[in-house]
Amino acid sequence: MSEPDTLAIETNNLTYSFSSSKKIGLENINLKIPWGSTNLLIGPNGAGKSTLLKILAGKTLIKKGSLKIGGFDPFEFSINRNEQHNSDINNNITYLGTEWAANPVVKRDIPVKLLISSIGGDIYNERRDELIRIMDLDPDWSMAYISDGERRRVQLVMGLLKPWKLLLLDEVTVDLDVIVRLQLLNFLKKECKERNCCVIYATHIFDGLGKKWCDRVIHLNSGKKLDDIDMRNIEFSNNLEEVQVSKQTGEDNGTPTDRPIKIGLAESLHPLALRWLYEDLIERGSREEEKIKMAQRHNDWNNARDGKYFDNESKLSEYFKATRKYE
Repeated sequence: MSEPDTLAIETNNLTYSFSSSKKIGLENINLKIPWGSTNLLIGPNGAGKSTLLKILAGKTLIKKGSLKIGGFDPFEFSINRNEQHNSDINNNITYLGTEWAANPVVKRDIPVKLLISSIGGDIYNERRDELIRIMDLDPDWSMAYISDGERRRVQLVMGLLKPWKLLLLDEVTVDLDVIVRLQLLNFLKKECKERNCCVIYATHIFDGLGKKWCDRVIHLNSGKKLDDIDMRNIEFSNNLEEVQVSKQTGEDNGTPTDRPIKIGLAESLHPLALRWLYEDLIERGSREEEKIKMAQRHNDWNNARDGKYFDNESKLSEYFKATRKYE
């Protein structure tokens, strides 16, 4: 999809306004994001994060400014465009948002393994098995009888199954427990290093996101890019209350600024939750072991229900017979 000297994403004064309300969604966004990088997108609700990700995914057309992905404009339809490169761009971008798991279609009584097989699970079988392990799925689950968090994990396995080059994540980890989320982030970091990919990740959950995962932090608000920080310029302090941010100066050329940032180490229950949930997994065992335990629990329940307490000669049985006379 890309040549060694091209950028994953390059925007120049990218601007977008909503056609219905004429409200400015993004204004003069300049970005130069290299391949092999993990990038965090931060901002309040309505900051423009989702709008930016949808534009990068080719879901929303821009009319002002420019955008290049892998050195090519995904919205260019001129006769002289490189058909192969544009095809590669479209086929190697994966966008995952929150809408999928709420769709009533995926809440039907459908086996998880059938859904995964339907999108190429047998073609990418090694990758499928790795993702199933990372997301801690049971392929025999039915989509109708699992939790929202488990349904979200199915979405991620399906969305990440086909090897991607540019991955755009919009709040899709909100339903995940801390262990699955950490395993997912480690997988994405490995993908970026081994396959020279790029991830843009918008989230409001920052536990576990530090220098080990993140290369760059981009701050949006009211459609404008306010900060663009290389993680190497962030220093963590033992002072919990400390936040020192120097003012940004100079022209915005789309690259991260080299201004220093100093922040305090946050008080967090993240390590404790990780420890407890890891212990829970050890106690649970594998998915197959869990099935055996659950079958035994159901068997014990049935035995208790059908045992001596409900014997025809028991006093309890006689009591229930007596009470039924008054129904």
